[in-house]
Amino acid sequence: MPTPALSIVATVYNDANLVSPLVEKIREHVEPLQIPFEIILSNDGSTDDSEKIIEEQCHKYSFVRAVSLSRNFGQQIAASAGLRYAKGEYIVLMDGDLQNPPEAIPTLYKKIKEGYDIVYTRSKVRNNFFAEWFSALFWFIVSTILHVKIIRHQLMLRMMNSRFVSYFNSYNELTRAVAGITQDIGMNYTVIDVENKKRPSGKSKSTLKKRLNLMTDLIFNLTYQPLNIMIYFGLLILMITLLISCYYLFLYFFIGDVTPGYTSIILTLFFFGSMIITILGIIGRYLANIYLEVKNRPLYLVQRTFNMGEHS
Repeated sequence: MPTPALSIVATVYNDANLVSPLVEKIREHVEPLQIPFEIILSNDGSTDDSEKIIEEQCHKYSFVRAVSLSRNFGQQIAASAGLRYAKGEYIVLMDGDLQNPPEAIPTLYKKIKEGYDIVYTRSKVRNNFFAEWFSALFWFIVSTILHVKIIRHQLMLRMMNSRFVSYFNSYNELTRAVAGITQDIGMNYTVIDVENKKRPSGKSKSTLKKRLNLMTDLIFNLTYQPLNIMIYFGLLILMITLLISCYYLFLYFFIGDVTPGYTSIILTLFFFGSMIITILGIIGRYLANIYLEVKNRPLYLVQRTFNMGEHS
């Protein structure tokens, strides 16, 4: 097989019925480019028949290659694993559930040939009200409140050149978010708008818990702003406390009308107690990330590979 000009990396997790349509859709839209290409399926420890269907596709097409991880490491790590096997001059990264449109690949290829290092895709329209609402809230928190400079409403679908991917592969942190790493790399980029599709079948694996975990991973990987916010909030509370203290001292010395209030004491205790717990939680999250990194465990473990020779 000649060295591919284009690699398409797609993550797969318990989507056995979508593997074959995914390969056919990609092939349908990439073959007209008349360039050698490869499809790399990164199986994130699927427990259904995904690996079996992936193996069948690898036997059917020599340009389909695959890596199966030893367990479910999460989409972000599965994507990173697939990128490390990519050999193309240009590399596409996408979800494997056909929500990221394969028909956008030729447009991405044409755009990156203009000299960009990475071409992002974005879509403000999501597949349901909850996903759209959460996406809007997520980008509001990241961009507006935390002032993180990042492309809003971006999808997993993106195309990078091999130099950009080599930089990406040099990042080894276990707590990772693809959007955070690509943002940190920087380089010359552009963005195109695409229509995010509905899943042909099955339910989305992106649960509320996974969305929240991804949001916190992205925030804690990209910025220390939550710690700064805690400092500012602490100073604000200190100022408010001093003002209230001055007010009650004034009442005590000049008015002589100070009525002890059980309710105010309880509310104050609850307020500061909840703030202390929240602050400790934020600090604990940063410490947990440090703890994970100092253990220096491998990013992922490979169970099997297909059409790739020996395990890497």
